[in-house]
Amino acid sequence: MIDPKHIGYRTTPTVLAVDSWRVKLFCKAIGENDPVYWDIDTAQSAGLPACPVPPTYLKAIEGDHCTSADLLQVLGIPVKGVLHAEQSFTYFSQVYVGDVVEISREIVDIYEKKSGAYNFVVVDSHFKVKDKVAATNKQVILIRNKVAA
Repeated sequence: MIDPKHIGYRTTPTVLAVDSWRVKLFCKAIGENDPVYWDIDTAQSAGLPACPVPPTYLKAIEGDHCTSADLLQVLGIPVKGVLHAEQSFTYFSQVYVGDVVEISREIVDIYEKKSGAYNFVVVDSHFKVKDKVAATNKQVILIRNKVAA
């Protein structure tokens, strides 16, 4: 079992500017072809103040703040045998190219199943723009353990 003393561990927030080049590169990587995400004229023609970021782009910048591997290191867990089990986002406002995003992460739960064969670590991420929460992300990390037969 992972020591539950880590529940409540929070990363120190960091601030990252949303860069148009990285958003365009991200779109290319995921096969997103809508120019609204990287062409300001297209975005403004659609009535937007700037290019919006694709929904899952926040996960990409989350990694610039603190990766899941970094959190596993805090927990003393080797990456081997670890799976990304679940992830969900909740959006409160649109994030745009040019926004400055404050990112923080918190370990909110640690539990086990199958008599210790599996440990789960639940991590919440918070994305703020101008001191208001723009989105949250809940991630569940699964750790497979060797259990004595």
